[in-house]
Amino acid sequence: MATSADNPGDPALTTGYLRYLPEKFSRGILSLQGILLISITIASGFQGIFGMTWLKFPILAGMILFSLLVAISGSRVIRVFLVLGLLCFPLTFHYVENAWRTLDEGAVRAQLFLSFIAAVMVLREPAFRSQLLQAAGKIIVQQKQGRRVFMLLLGSHLFGLMMNMGSVVLLGSIASSQHREGATGTSYSQQQSAVAIIQGFVTTMLWSPLSLALVVVLSQVPGVTSSMITPFGLMGVILLFALSFTVSQLEVWLRRNNPEPVSERAEGTDVRGGRYFLKILMRVILLVVVIFSVITSLSLVASVPVPVAVTLAIPVITLVWLIIQSHGDIAVCFRGPAANAIFRTLPSQSSEVGILLVAGFMGPVLVALMPSADINAFLQSHHTSPGVIVLAAFFAIVAGGVLAVNPLISVTIALGVLADPLALGINPILLALSILVAWAIASALSPYTGVTIVTASMFGVKSTTLALVWNRLFGIIALTVCAGLILIFGELTAIPIP
Repeated sequence: MATSADNPGDPALTTGYLRYLPEKFSRGILSLQGILLISITIASGFQGIFGMTWLKFPILAGMILFSLLVAISGSRVIRVFLVLGLLCFPLTFHYVENAWRTLDEGAVRAQLFLSFIAAVMVLREPAFRSQLLQAAGKIIVQQKQGRRVFMLLLGSHLFGLMMNMGSVVLLGSIASSQHREGATGTSYSQQQSAVAIIQGFVTTMLWSPLSLALVVVLSQVPGVTSSMITPFGLMGVILLFALSFTVSQLEVWLRRNNPEPVSERAEGTDVRGGRYFLKILMRVILLVVVIFSVITSLSLVASVPVPVAVTLAIPVITLVWLIIQSHGDIAVCFRGPAANAIFRTLPSQSSEVGILLVAGFMGPVLVALMPSADINAFLQSHHTSPGVIVLAAFFAIVAGGVLAVNPLISVTIALGVLADPLALGINPILLALSILVAWAIASALSPYTGVTIVTASMFGVKSTTLALVWNRLFGIIALTVCAGLILIFGELTAIPIP
């Protein structure tokens, strides 16, 4: 099979029960998973954009078959999730009045999550092969300390818009390899690099149309659209960037009495100068603008939500980009990078996709099983401040992430309880933005999220050290600032309860 810069060699055949199967059979299972994922993604795009409702049942059959295959090939965690998903059926029929309606809503949510995240994943293939992004990454890690932290924040954010977790792999591998070669100075500078990569990536959740967090929040907060949340999300990005950079400089200042030796080579700038990097940066930004413009245009022309447009637009963008990288040779493209995306990149992420599929299915069931009406009545009877309610949900999501609760689950439950924010006097935009910020911070502070685990492995440290020690000061300051803003704006934007 084809290889990729981010995943050399063949897919791991020793995960799940594949280790007990013949290699040829194991490869067949992985390949079938990739085919199912890309087929479901494209079919979901045609279903949503062209109204092909007859595709519903083939898509459902594909999701069931994918679940069975990932139970064989996936990790222990995905098998636990699949068991929990199966338990939803008897619980729904026993406790929920409209059982079939709830289960159908769960299936629709699962389809959206699966097709959306699979579409985003295939974009990693051309992004990883892009010489432009490779050059930008190498220049970023060669900057002076302060500039490097800022550029890593910005680079991880921009790359994350196109590559998702691939941005962490790309920048982390470049930065860590430079460190091993003794080219980027002190171990503390590497600590700051690792933290900046994480913090830059998680902020994509606040506004990116390719962010699953935004898809989840917009689907559950009534009356809030992507056009309404994007400006505020970008303001949140700027705030978290400012906090991250300030904390990094504060940590440098606190260490001034015990400085680590720094080599001249480590703190030098790239030999090509700032003008060359600015040129590269403008090209990266232009690339992001083109991708997002195609998605937005398709959404407007077809009159469909942005997540639906993503499921068809991104595979098309990916194919065009790969053909360009193959110098117009379609045969080379399909034999090499396109095959790699379907048969290696997607199967390598099947466990993660499976978890999102099950979590999406469980969301409506958990909401239906919860006594949301009683909780809302309690909050109303005690005249609980809107800011306090949102703040409680904010800290619950962050705490859940630190304690290994998938933010997708905690966010779904929190928004299920607060399904009618207007009845509690909560401004829906404030609720949506606060949940997105909580999800981003939880991802940065949790030792169990993919971004933390991958970054920690790149820099050779434990994920607990990276999330709870290296990132501790940022977490304390960010949580304090965000808590204050939520309380203030919770009161300023409170809606009178009829």
